[in-house]
Amino acid sequence: MKKVTGLTLLASAVLFAMSGEEVFKTKCASCHSPYYIPQSKLNINYQHNNKDLNLSAPTLTELSFRLKDQVGDRTTDAEGQKFEIEEWLVTFLKEPSSNKKSILKQETRKVFGKMPPVEVSEAEAEALADFMYDYAEKMMIEHGVKRYSYKEALKKAKAEGKIVLIEGYIPFCRGCIWMDRNVMVEPEVKAALNKDFVLVKMNLLVEKLPLGMKRLGTPSFYFIDAKNEKVIDMLEGTGTVEEFLSLLESIKKRV
Repeated sequence: MKKVTGLTLLASAVLFAMSGEEVFKTKCASCHSPYYIPQSKLNINYQHNNKDLNLSAPTLTELSFRLKDQVGDRTTDAEGQKFEIEEWLVTFLKEPSSNKKSILKQETRKVFGKMPPVEVSEAEAEALADFMYDYAEKMMIEHGVKRYSYKEALKKAKAEGKIVLIEGYIPFCRGCIWMDRNVMVEPEVKAALNKDFVLVKMNLLVEKLPLGMKRLGTPSFYFIDAKNEKVIDMLEGTGTVEEFLSLLESIKKRV
């Protein structure tokens, strides 16, 4: 049996202590809410000068999206950007009142008062960067429409008489993130998709589109008649909730 030394136990305790979620709860959660709030509600809240929600600070989901969008090289791999976010956190948290380092939009920043300095070690910053980087995507999966592989979606759509919708994205596409944050999670869009569509979210950098479809720009949407495995339409771009619902309705009428 392998002998467990006191040093090994201490190292394990340190690793456990460096959980990003625990660091957030200890250092940040007293102000930054970890609870999911739809972006549409946040937008209205800020228009009303924070009188609707009375938030103490931007939510964790907001910060996660802004970190991924504003800090470091978005086109690099995840680990590379997480390292840049870690470095940014170490310097920013020492002097958060400096607007030069802020990642927030002006309309969000003006709602809240000055943030006090927060002391974090490099190990804590590393754990926090990892946790915050992944949080936004976790919320989109948890609060959005269920995603399937193409094979699963085709089977489900055939059995239920639904349309396969492939949402094409690349990880650093701002329009893709905007659609996921502002449109794909809204209740009326979720209801329309759940009723008549089966969603596939496909990373077009590493995944090949089925049926010989050529990749468009991102975000892009590919609609497939599962019964005949035929392409109904494919298009690219962003749009409002109303525009996307109108698109879904027009696709249904063409099947």
